Amino acid sequence: MPIFPIPRYLEMPAVGIDISDDAVRFMELVPYHDHLRVSRYATRNFPLGLIQEGRIKDVHKLQETIAELAEEYKLLFANISLPEEQAYIVNMRIPKASEHDIRTAIEIHLEEYAPVSGTDAIFDYMTVEDPKHQRDSIDAVVSVLPRSTVDEYLAIFHNTGIIPKAFEFESQAMARAIIPRGDLGTYMIVDLGKVVTEIIVKAQGVVQFSASLDMGGRMLTQAIERNMKITYDEAEALKLEHGIVNSAKSKNVYEAILPAIADLRGRFMRHYTYWQTHHAEKFGGSVEHVFLTGGGANLKGLPEYLSSQLDVGVSTANPWVNVASSDQYIPPITAQESLGFSAAIGLSLRHQHLI
Repeated sequence: MPIFPIPRYLEMPAVGIDISDDAVRFMELVPYHDHLRVSRYATRNFPLGLIQEGRIKDVHKLQETIAELAEEYKLLFANISLPEEQAYIVNMRIPKASEHDIRTAIEIHLEEYAPVSGTDAIFDYMTVEDPKHQRDSIDAVVSVLPRSTVDEYLAIFHNTGIIPKAFEFESQAMARAIIPRGDLGTYMIVDLGKVVTEIIVKAQGVVQFSASLDMGGRMLTQAIERNMKITYDEAEALKLEHGIVNSAKSKNVYEAILPAIADLRGRFMRHYTYWQTHHAEKFGGSVEHVFLTGGGANLKGLPEYLSSQLDVGVSTANPWVNVASSDQYIPPITAQESLGFSAAIGLSLRHQHLI
């Protein structure tokens, strides 16, 4: 679902560029027989604080990072992620109408669903079939961003050598990578980043819910650092080694991290319960499975810990599921590192004919 699409005549091969709180990642996929392969990929880290709550605080530094990446890898066209923290995904039911009238109706009523007016917003929508109402109304999932945010990210790419083909929410890109092609079930995705955790629900083939939690992997590391009185780097190493597995060997780490991870689980459960009780019947059904992605998804014991309060399975995502099967192709990137590339993979899948 593009937020800022470009004309069809510019349908050229494009890389996927994901801009997160601490890095820019790109991925390029190319056709190979009946599947896809990785052509190029890279990460460029930048200091935390450069982007805060989806707003760019140091335009020059971010532009410089992107320009260096573009020059080194000769990047031209790109599909680019937009920050989830500034986004709104709303469900609207409107009277049945032509495509032109649907957009007009959404613009008129947008302020009733999101705190931004139609004139100050960039939005796109997808219709969702509902047999119970399809005779007299249309259900639409509307993706909304303030126009100022889109303009800000569009301006970042000026003079970098990269031509944006489309901007897209991270949630939509990640769902495209993680949920098997053609699967219309209801799935929750938890993207555990360094600073922010995103909770996403894809149902009936459309991302219908997204929420941001202001906590991530860094917070867990800081809990170990603070409680064990060690350096941040030492705490990060212990977190990666032991995770949240409660054993004699990892007892100190487990006790240090438990309050923070319990807080994360509690916030996750509120959104999970909200979907199950408020949205499931209206917008696609109950969650069938929870997929974990992002760098923080590599935390040992996390799937088991989150699933302890759920009646559905929790597992680490496979962001290559729509690229190729493991029998066809082994990507040149570890499974652990791949979880940080989910959005970039989804963005690069955007215009592939196999999808």
